[in-house]
Amino acid sequence: MVMVKIMQDIKTEHLELFYDCVDESNDILYEAFHKPYFDLIEMTVNNILSGDVVCDCDEETKEKLNAVYNRIVDVDFTVEDVRKAMQAILLKGFKEMRISNGNTTPDTLGIFIAYLITKLHTDSKLTLLDPLCGTGNLLHTVLNHLDKECTCFACDHDLWMTKITKMVSDLLNINVELFFQDTRNLSLKEMDVILFDMPNVALEENKKYFPYEAILHYNQMLKKNGVMIGILSQDFFDYDKNQEFKKQLLKDSSIIGLVELPDSMFVAKPKIIVVIQKKVLDKKNCFMVKLPSFTDVKEFNQSLMEIEAWFEKNKNNRSEENK
Repeated sequence: MVMVKIMQDIKTEHLELFYDCVDESNDILYEAFHKPYFDLIEMTVNNILSGDVVCDCDEETKEKLNAVYNRIVDVDFTVEDVRKAMQAILLKGFKEMRISNGNTTPDTLGIFIAYLITKLHTDSKLTLLDPLCGTGNLLHTVLNHLDKECTCFACDHDLWMTKITKMVSDLLNINVELFFQDTRNLSLKEMDVILFDMPNVALEENKKYFPYEAILHYNQMLKKNGVMIGILSQDFFDYDKNQEFKKQLLKDSSIIGLVELPDSMFVAKPKIIVVIQKKVLDKKNCFMVKLPSFTDVKEFNQSLMEIEAWFEKNKNNRSEENK
């Protein structure tokens, strides 16, 4: 029987152990079934979650798999051990299959966004949506760094992305309601937080700009005082030539934060974080910060102090349970 315990304190050796277990299991399953890499991951995860080898294989293969899984019996894995190990497995999968890495969001951005959420929502419960979840890494990183009871929703138009998000969510014991559909057709209400990492998209001639269309749709799903935190391309606002997007957005909402991210984080276009609140503010009041490299501790802490000062000055922007 395979029992994976999810604890809280990360240990590097446990991360490596979980990665090696999944990786070796995938190799054994490939020899037996010769299936695509993501199918192998799904079979491995199902075995681990079931606590037994549930795939239909011969006794020799079953014995090999059990020998691998037995190494993780009674090991106290943390949520971050498992998340990071699975992220590495998925990146290997994208490389093996010679496809894009699925727009995987860097861990540091997920941790930073979790910090912003804690500053904006002081209540202990919240409803959270990632309408462009991809592999789910942004969502899982944020949830692992929030000390809150979260009701979670996620959406992606790619079937395998929704499957991957579900697999990792199950391993982390995170309950996420998933939707496999066009994000612009998603119909949810009263979200406290909507977060996303918008893929880089070009403006097609005679068509609406997808990020503007999506964000205006997401804004309708926010509750009053709710917040939307989006990772967007640095030229995001350049396509709003007639300011029509801003006019529609600012009818019932305000842009309260703009964070310029380090160029070194991205191979392609640089990105920014935009924070939107479903609230019309009397004064234009937005924190604007250019983040240095996350490895530059002194400069990064200075940037955080600027954000802290803004939140201290603008306490009315915080959403509370009974406000």
